[in-house]
Amino acid sequence: MKSKESEQVLVIFITSLSFFLSYFSRIAWSIVSVYSSLKPTELQDSIIFSLFFIGYVIVQIPSGFIANGYPKVTSIISLLGLSFASFLSGYANSIVFEYFSSILMGLFAGWIYPTTIRILSCKFSGKELPIAIGYYSLAWPLSIVLAGVTLPYLSINFGWRFPYYLISIISLFTALSYLPMPIKNSKIERKSLFLVAKNRNVIIVSFSGFLFFLSYWIITLYAYKYFLTLGMNSYIAGLTYSMLALAGIPSTVIAGYIIRKIGIKNSLAFFEGIYGLLTFNLSYYLSMIQIFIIASIMGFVRFIITPANSSAVSVIDRKNAGSVSGFANFFWQSSGILAPLIASIIITSLGFKLLWLFSGFIIILSSTIYLFLLKIKE
Repeated sequence: MKSKESEQVLVIFITSLSFFLSYFSRIAWSIVSVYSSLKPTELQDSIIFSLFFIGYVIVQIPSGFIANGYPKVTSIISLLGLSFASFLSGYANSIVFEYFSSILMGLFAGWIYPTTIRILSCKFSGKELPIAIGYYSLAWPLSIVLAGVTLPYLSINFGWRFPYYLISIISLFTALSYLPMPIKNSKIERKSLFLVAKNRNVIIVSFSGFLFFLSYWIITLYAYKYFLTLGMNSYIAGLTYSMLALAGIPSTVIAGYIIRKIGIKNSLAFFEGIYGLLTFNLSYYLSMIQIFIIASIMGFVRFIITPANSSAVSVIDRKNAGSVSGFANFFWQSSGILAPLIASIIITSLGFKLLWLFSGFIIILSSTIYLFLLKIKE
């Protein structure tokens, strides 16, 4: 029994670290760009973000279907590719080179979520699965916390390229850690993309998730710059950015228990609604303490939503968890293509205040759709 438990802990750790790297690599530029010698403009920043997400979403559906049968192989290949692309991003000597590196990074990072969710669905079942996904999802808040705490320091003291080289090295060793993992290739159930897309719940989760992540990426990619405009120095702004996820560490751990208690649908509708209201409050700046408190509560609430999303796609069609998660994540992350472009337009023409009001409204709309339209058996 202890051997099985140790194996399960190892699986959660490795898959979570993989997810961490896929996320950390995509948000790194939101902080590193401030210190980059390439001196990107607002438009160039948005293009770099969008190119990452273009690469990311292109592979979501095929990666999901292939991950159903070969999750271990796809995990190794994606992490090796992420390692290479991260190295190139750090090596880039022009904005055009950074464009290429960004889309390449997205192409490889995009495989990680569907493959790791498939691995977890192979190793865990029943009520164990939401708990496992809860621990796995710790990667999400940790990546934001560590980005805010470490990236300004590393960029100022070691140069803006260093974080990308570090991501490259860690990705390489994580890929190698999959080699001894006992996961057998399973027989792929020939279920067409049409049948997956025809599922009503898949459509609802995909569309509502798109709306939520559209706003979420705006917050994640532009909050650090917003905090700088409020007069915070680099380190305080980084710490405040980390607050958007710090409280998410304990909430992610208990998220599985909350979801099991009140249900996936209720978790999504309730906590997204709260997150939307908190986003409204970002636009009303009174003091640094106020921003700290709002950011902390947002972090706690946000990272109950994350495992709730993952739990939803894993129970809609358990035998095809890889393809369902890939299909849904295609739409979730497609929002990342539009988010930087929309944000840059709103910021330059209307300012940050209207940006946060827009984001909060979209999140509440997503919550409402979940509440009235999602119907799943748990």
